Amino acid sequence: MKKTILLAMAILAGSAVASADSGVVNNPDNHAFFGARVSVDASVPGDLKFGNEKMSVFNPGAGVSLGLIYQQPVVANFYVQPGVEFYYDTRKYDLGNSTLANSMMKSHSSRSFGMRVPVMLGYHFDFTPNFKLEVFTGPVLKVGFSDDYYLTTETEIAGAEAVRFHTSGSMYKDNPFTGAGLSNAYNRVDCAWRIGIGANFCRNYYVGLSGDLGMVNQIKHSNNGAYDQKNNLFQFTLGYNF
Repeated sequence: MKKTILLAMAILAGSAVASADSGVVNNPDNHAFFGARVSVDASVPGDLKFGNEKMSVFNPGAGVSLGLIYQQPVVANFYVQPGVEFYYDTRKYDLGNSTLANSMMKSHSSRSFGMRVPVMLGYHFDFTPNFKLEVFTGPVLKVGFSDDYYLTTETEIAGAEAVRFHTSGSMYKDNPFTGAGLSNAYNRVDCAWRIGIGANFCRNYYVGLSGDLGMVNQIKHSNNGAYDQKNNLFQFTLGYNF
């Protein structure tokens, strides 16, 4: 039995050495490179919290991101990968039968544009020169350039048909939902933690999935933490490595 166990251990050790020698976990041909990335965004805002209460005010939305990365080998197949990406995302608000200035809300959405700066630490497994799998994680700094809301309200007027009004403004400056329970504007700066997996194939092409977990309260004036809301994001990414 002992001989069998020792033999199995020897075989496993030999396999590990062979894998290392073949470059699966320590490729001697690792080199730095730049890459271009395009992503489909699915933003998943968290609930708006007020004390022990939770309100599902923000509905999931969709968008797109365009960016560049730089991948620098560190040791073995470990790497560090800073990047920059510009995003355009949309989302809707579910305020039910809420009112704004005595008017019934009919539709409410926002469109945001800004920049994310991810810094990933990752590891890749190089199964062949044309196929590599990688896992990565790290912080993402987000800076919003604009976040504009669009509201449509309907006001009942005695003896006449209801009148609709359209209002727009900046989520960073204005107070669009005072009558709906959300009484504070948004922060421009956010920070999230990203976790993802990816594959490089045919030498230059890339496909990946990742998720960002929001870590910063996005309500600018949270009344000493009474209001709290964080943003999450999922991305499906395609890319090309130069």
